[in-house]
Amino acid sequence: MRNNKYTILFVLMALLGLQACNDNINLEPEGIITEENFFTSPADFDKALVAAYARWNSSGRYHWMESTTDNAITTHGWNRGYELGHGNASSFSYFPGNKWYECYVSIQRVNTIIQNIGNYDWAANGQEDEKARILGEAKTMRAFYYYELVGLFGRPMMILETPSTVEQAESVKQAANPKEVFDFILMEMEEAIPGLPDYPENKSIIGKAAARTFRARFAASAAGYLNDNEYYKIVRDETAEVLKMQYSLTDNYEDLFTMDNEKLNETILLRMYNVEFKNWWGENYPQSVWGYSVVVPTKSLVDAYEYIAPKVEYRPYENKDPRFKASIYAPGMEFSWGYYNTIPNNVLDGKFHPDRDYADLNDRWVVEGDVFGEGGGGEWNKTPTGFNTKKNFAEPNTWDTYNNLVLVRLAEVMLLRAEALTVLGENESEARSLIQAIRDRAGNTNNIDDVITNRYNGSLLELIRNEQRVEMALEGMRPYDIRRWGIFEEVMKEPVEGIEYRQFVDEDGNNLTEPVDVVKPVIDASARKIVAENYFWWPIPQYEMDQNEGRIEQNPNW
Repeated sequence: MRNNKYTILFVLMALLGLQACNDNINLEPEGIITEENFFTSPADFDKALVAAYARWNSSGRYHWMESTTDNAITTHGWNRGYELGHGNASSFSYFPGNKWYECYVSIQRVNTIIQNIGNYDWAANGQEDEKARILGEAKTMRAFYYYELVGLFGRPMMILETPSTVEQAESVKQAANPKEVFDFILMEMEEAIPGLPDYPENKSIIGKAAARTFRARFAASAAGYLNDNEYYKIVRDETAEVLKMQYSLTDNYEDLFTMDNEKLNETILLRMYNVEFKNWWGENYPQSVWGYSVVVPTKSLVDAYEYIAPKVEYRPYENKDPRFKASIYAPGMEFSWGYYNTIPNNVLDGKFHPDRDYADLNDRWVVEGDVFGEGGGGEWNKTPTGFNTKKNFAEPNTWDTYNNLVLVRLAEVMLLRAEALTVLGENESEARSLIQAIRDRAGNTNNIDDVITNRYNGSLLELIRNEQRVEMALEGMRPYDIRRWGIFEEVMKEPVEGIEYRQFVDEDGNNLTEPVDVVKPVIDASARKIVAENYFWWPIPQYEMDQNEGRIEQNPNW
């Protein structure tokens, strides 16, 4: 802002000089669009909303966010999230700075709409409903970006109007505490919802269901971050309203993340792409199909998927909850024109080795290019965990895809409601039925009572939290979940591991008398200990600290 101050002063001096030279000169810009002359009709506000909607998933950050959790890591040192996952981040790190910047660019766009809403006479033209809708959409987006900021940085700068003078810029305050931000965004959403349509003209536009789900999501986070379960009453009430609407779970979980998901009754809000506006997600595909494996799942996430039949020693990734195969590529899975493989020394003549694991999968070739040191090129683009992300990235054309990104769907509503009812102790029967419906749709045949007893320490809430993890895996929610549940340090201190497999030969290629069980090490516990103890709050970017010297406080440990 220091640089902005001098720029603004220079411009003011120049204008004053021109005025002194000739009072008759018309200083009103001609042919130049400004806030003051742009908003002359409802259509102009809708154009501004389109520009604001374009910010959803800007720079693909929802995928990258998972790499800062126990669900995934990034492959390359230059990838966003790498330092935050490896314990060597600083206030100069790219990802916190990028996240902060992207959020505030988005906030600036919706602030422009909100603060200029009075430039058009809505009442005189009988368009008060249109005004309420536009404000509802803009306020929902603003609340969403402040939710992201408070969830990661704790105390963001509260810019509710775009400053137009040095004095206004210097009057912007940092939030006193996270509660101030959470209460603001929950109030903002309460004001926004009444003006929104029940069912927008398409699923790229915010309607009541999307806004209510966001409000429930924000309230659930407020309950955890602020250690105040009263906020769960908002979750309970908002989800009840959404469940009255005309949405239902889709039959096939995998359909949610491939083409035409806008046609499904479960999807509520989407970041939509098309043949002229592609998502360019090829970077997330495995190296063998010319991807970069940039965000790859961990063993911790894979282990969260229950086995629904006994584990098979020679094919450990069989018999898991079907959502696993819909979300993650693991050895032995059908992939592209053959089978996916990242197990070393397990292929002979293009197929799985007849005397080693996965030998019964001999009807197709193994896709070459994902095992370190075994050909296919691009060693630096091979997954360090042995897993690759499949959710959203299952379309065959890699760099040429345009399937939509799901931002809000009914399953989240059901999960939030089940969590709220359980925490509030109000209706365990309904909570169980909601979770059962989600598991039934997925094809998880395990008995809920049995798994609660044998896997989840007798806790329905632990089951619900694991359902949240696997149902919403790799959709960008895990960073906020592990913080609001108070488990950030617990889960982030564990070393990162990859695939498990059996090793049949030694380093010299000699056959072992008995196979050796191997779990691939990826990031050791010492690096993750740094993450667990210091990275709950991200660093406020150094450039922001420098520009606001004396008016903003850095987060602890930075």
